[in-house]
Amino acid sequence: MLRGPALACSLVLIASAMTSVGGCKRDLGECNLDGQTADGRAIPGPAAFDIAYRFSDGLPMYEGQALVQTTCGAGQFCHSPAAMGANRIGVPAGLNFDVELACTDELQDVLCTHPIDSCEGGQTDTVYCQRLERLHDNQNQINSWAEGMLQEMRAGAMPPGEAGRDVRDPREWIRSSSGKPLPAVESSEGQEIVRNWLACQAPVVARTELPASEAQELTPCPSVDGEICIFSGPQEPPPAPVWSEIYWSVIFPQCVICHGPNNDNPDQNPSRLGQDIPGGVTNAVESLDLTGDSDTNTANWASEAYPAVVDAMAYPPGACGGADRTIVIPDDSAGSLMIQKMRDTQDCGDEMPPGQVLSEPIIQIVEEWIDLGAPDN
Repeated sequence: MLRGPALACSLVLIASAMTSVGGCKRDLGECNLDGQTADGRAIPGPAAFDIAYRFSDGLPMYEGQALVQTTCGAGQFCHSPAAMGANRIGVPAGLNFDVELACTDELQDVLCTHPIDSCEGGQTDTVYCQRLERLHDNQNQINSWAEGMLQEMRAGAMPPGEAGRDVRDPREWIRSSSGKPLPAVESSEGQEIVRNWLACQAPVVARTELPASEAQELTPCPSVDGEICIFSGPQEPPPAPVWSEIYWSVIFPQCVICHGPNNDNPDQNPSRLGQDIPGGVTNAVESLDLTGDSDTNTANWASEAYPAVVDAMAYPPGACGGADRTIVIPDDSAGSLMIQKMRDTQDCGDEMPPGQVLSEPIIQIVEEWIDLGAPDN
């Protein structure tokens, strides 16, 4: 667990670049900053500054931030600025709760290489400054709607039932305090985490950097504009350029949420710490299905999904369907639609995964596998 110097409500507000509304307690209960209240009293339970990290890439967020991000927007659905039309699932335009980081480490985002220019003096034309402003705008939205958000969560209306389960980000988050998975937002423990985070004015990790050593993982990194920066956490080792490792490291956590079965059956898959099988947003009968024959046993999913991508044409009814586009062309990574969509250089349809571009090292591993002949290994 991240343990910094003594914290007070005013520090939360300064770090969050926002104005206090009704003090630290409001109608959300008492605020546990980091094991203590704003007046210094010890208090048990989840704290606003407890860190979780994403198992797949070590991305750090505060626990409440991670729960809200993965269930409310995740950069692409419902309460995300990037979500449009049906992807908002009835959420009014502008009601955005997305709290993704303004900058992640340079391996994940080449736009975040150092030095990062400060946004002081009114500078707003850099990608970092635009993202930071959006993050703070959405953070203010969360604070304005905090009591209503908590009521909706407790009533089971947010996330919205089956639709909420289908679109949420399925990637596993690990609590740094215990090493255990972050509880679901529907659980009483998950809702208490969110309640306290909201009561403490919803502080956010805004930026991350690669640590120079394991000792720096999940500790504060230098700030540029008073934003909260945390070094990345432990990461899975990169996959080898073989299909089975690429499937479990990239395809399953990033793609099956849309290209999978419409179910939420729990499956004890050792590669994913026992997380649920993501429910497919699309109809697998009519579109690309990246799973196997069984909805409850993933043992053969990698080999069973292989024919759906290698020497396979893009599937209708998508924008690339019928456009003579091959998903994976053995020995030709540049001509493979999969690589083009991972890099967002395709001439049909959207990038994949939607709303984000995979890190360059991961894309290069997939390219290497394709240029080795895309074997089913």
